[in-house]
Amino acid sequence: MTDVTVYSLVAGIAALLGMIAGRVFAIECGKGLTSIFAAAYIAAGVGLMSSIMIGPILALVAQYLSSGTTTWFNALEVAGTSLLWGTAAGAAGGMAIGMVIAVLPSRWFAR
Repeated sequence: MTDVTVYSLVAGIAALLGMIAGRVFAIECGKGLTSIFAAAYIAAGVGLMSSIMIGPILALVAQYLSSGTTTWFNALEVAGTSLLWGTAAGAAGGMAIGMVIAVLPSRWFAR
């Protein structure tokens, strides 16, 4: 497991969780840019929080599985970079689901 694998896993999980959280806010905001930006804003926070929990754990697992180096400083560096990618992926996932909801007819989301 390399650094890029950790970033990819964190970004994928953050995007998925961001889409789940952003969907609710996009539906509640209605149509237009408000739904897109609200979903992206909330999803960025979800991506940040998920990367705080997932990034360091995956980095330590990657360091444990690696036979070459097992320094804590490398693990902390990977965890810090995963915060950036988690937030960005969460925002991208929320923005994507916000765009989908803004384009689709509102009757699809009626209660």
